[in-house]
Amino acid sequence: MAAPTPAAGANHLLRGSIWMIAVRWAMRLIGLVSTMILARLLAPGDFGLIAMVMIAYGLLETISYAGVDLALMRSGADSREHYDTAWTVQILQGVFIALCLVASAGFVVDYFKEPRAAVVMYWVALRAVIDSLQNIGVVAFRKELDFAKEFRFSLYNKLLNFVVVVGAALWLRNYWALVLGSIASSLITVVVSYVMHPFRPRLSLARIRDIWGFSQWLMISRIGSYLNRKCDELVVGGHVGVVAMGNYHVASDLATLPSNEIVMPVRRAIFPTLTKIADRADEFARGVLSSFSGVSALCLFISVTLLVSAPEVVAVVLGAQWSDAVPLMRWMALFGGFSALVLVLEVPLWVAGRTSNSAAQTWLELAIIVPSTLLAVRAYGAEGAAAARAGVSLAMVPVMMILTARNSSVSLGQLAGALWRPLAAALLTGALVHLLPFADGWPALLRLALKAGTCGVVYFALLLGLWWVGGRPAGIEATIVNHLRQRLARRRAAPPPDLG
Repeated sequence: MAAPTPAAGANHLLRGSIWMIAVRWAMRLIGLVSTMILARLLAPGDFGLIAMVMIAYGLLETISYAGVDLALMRSGADSREHYDTAWTVQILQGVFIALCLVASAGFVVDYFKEPRAAVVMYWVALRAVIDSLQNIGVVAFRKELDFAKEFRFSLYNKLLNFVVVVGAALWLRNYWALVLGSIASSLITVVVSYVMHPFRPRLSLARIRDIWGFSQWLMISRIGSYLNRKCDELVVGGHVGVVAMGNYHVASDLATLPSNEIVMPVRRAIFPTLTKIADRADEFARGVLSSFSGVSALCLFISVTLLVSAPEVVAVVLGAQWSDAVPLMRWMALFGGFSALVLVLEVPLWVAGRTSNSAAQTWLELAIIVPSTLLAVRAYGAEGAAAARAGVSLAMVPVMMILTARNSSVSLGQLAGALWRPLAAALLTGALVHLLPFADGWPALLRLALKAGTCGVVYFALLLGLWWVGGRPAGIEATIVNHLRQRLARRRAAPPPDLG
């Protein structure tokens, strides 16, 4: 098979990113509606209890993670034996998680001082086993760059899960709605995976060396990454109680939602795309810079918008009972933007086979965030933890840029050039909008619309202005301007309508 041209590679990256972003935004739009309903039916303590249990579940899931999906997307991992082995490893992982959840229930109860957590842990253990049975064949959707099927697969699962969770909340009005919803989601995902893909896996360990050889450093990196993401919640839950934990968890989830829904689908799309062009240095560098530039511009804009409009977002989405989440959300909005930059730069390291570098960065961040969070919580409570989280994530951005530059064909100067304009535009936008008078007596939805609209106009005007002054280099700004020029040229070239 002939190698794809540079234009074809770029088109795959663009189409893949668009499809993956569409998947995530469709999922999160449904999830946001679900959160708006559940936040009014359930109390912060209900969310806090589930968050405590899911920390333990997520940690065990990460510890046992074998990276079977990414291992299968590598060149040469196409045989039935590879897929059967990956499915078998996936099941072993699920059983291991379930046993550990049951065994650790007492520890979780003692640490969080929450006796209800034990029974919830047992039910979540069942979910781990169900998850492991998912058809491994759906990985082929991404491997074959069939992102439309990936979109449908995810959308069907989320819609059905939404119906179950909201129905359970209307019926039960307590945390059991979230427990039953997660189990129902897992069952639905398993069924849909076998309906949508004809592959029928069998138990096998014939290719275990291939799977494990790729995954061992990736697993170490993911463990550090998960602990990075959740150690602040672990500290908050252990020091300030279930209600504060609920506020912190929901504020973090809401504030980081938009950034995550850009960077995570971009990561899913660019890994298989960059893998196909890894041996072509110039094209690889363009792909990395294109994704980093786009993520920087979009995620930093979202962060500054959420920062200045946090009171309105909480009032509109969550309701009055969540007012304590406002200062937490401001700090977590900053964290969402900075962490997105780190996450997108992990992918070229993975493609280059430098997963050990990615693991080193995540464990370095963990070594800093743990003592920082402990000190901040003791001095300033939950808001101190959120501030520590934002500060450490900012410090990790230059670290990741240096690692990426050392291990790929992209230079540090190129990465810095893609970042400084969005960062400067975000800082100026935040300062300007903060000074504008938005009357407290106005409805929260109106204030939110005005602040978001003002941020959009100011930010993108500054971004394009800085790009023009800087000599119009390659980047997201050039892509937008060229796209608009092409559309305008096509309109001018189109024949006039026939009015006869």
